[in-house]
Amino acid sequence: MEQLKTFTDVLKNIIIGVLVFVTVFFVVYANIKATEAERQTLLAEMNLKLAKENEEKAKLEEQKAAEQAALATIEAQNARKLEQELENCKK
Repeated sequence: MEQLKTFTDVLKNIIIGVLVFVTVFFVVYANIKATEAERQTLLAEMNLKLAKENEEKAKLEEQKAAEQAALATIEAQNARKLEQELENCKK
């Protein structure tokens, strides 16, 4: 009877040990995953900041392109006027 009690106690201790090991494993695993999640969050925030900066730069470039197109149109009109004046002078 005493051997059965000792065996039961040993079995309980083994089960408790395995459960402690599993618990420690999952705590460490959760900590690692939390660290990875924090790093991914930081990277996502940095990428969002870069995306916003690039969006602002693109808007400025679009505005510059529109201004350049307007200037080119004005220059083309001026060139046509000069051509007409030249033609008128030749007549």
